[in-house]
Amino acid sequence: MIQRLIILGALKRKPSSGYDIKKFIQKELGMFSPLELKSIYYPLKKMEKEGLIEKREKRNHLKKYVYYITPQGEKEFFRLCKETLLSRKRPFLEWDIALYFLPFLNKKEILPLLRLRLLFLEKVKRWLEEKLEEFKEAPQNFSLLVNHHLRLVLAEKDFLRSLIKIIKQ
Repeated sequence: MIQRLIILGALKRKPSSGYDIKKFIQKELGMFSPLELKSIYYPLKKMEKEGLIEKREKRNHLKKYVYYITPQGEKEFFRLCKETLLSRKRPFLEWDIALYFLPFLNKKEILPLLRLRLLFLEKVKRWLEEKLEEFKEAPQNFSLLVNHHLRLVLAEKDFLRSLIKIIKQ
């Protein structure tokens, strides 16, 4: 679902080649989404068959295809956005599985790992703060996204500090 939303959103921004869509996903959305596309062309072909997008040949010095969102694709884009905003899925973090098995782990081995995680989160926090500064002049949705991730990182750092105190006892 998220893959379709991202591709349709990329084409809503502007018609693009498969290569340009993949670059957009990596450059613009890479910091917000773990989506990695090995091949962009399989989902594009599938979405074209479904009538969500259309492909037009563009001839410069090379033969190139540019994809456009169709009216049906526009409807699907808005439906997917609404579905995502209304999602009732709880976020599950792989990290929580290790937390569940905490009683089986050696405290002396865990504490340095948790401190390393804390250092990593501090680097992520600083990076997000830099991005927030970079996006001052960008559309508001960029700063909202960065702010959301920043708050998540701050909450995790706070939780980690509490966890370290509990484990030390």
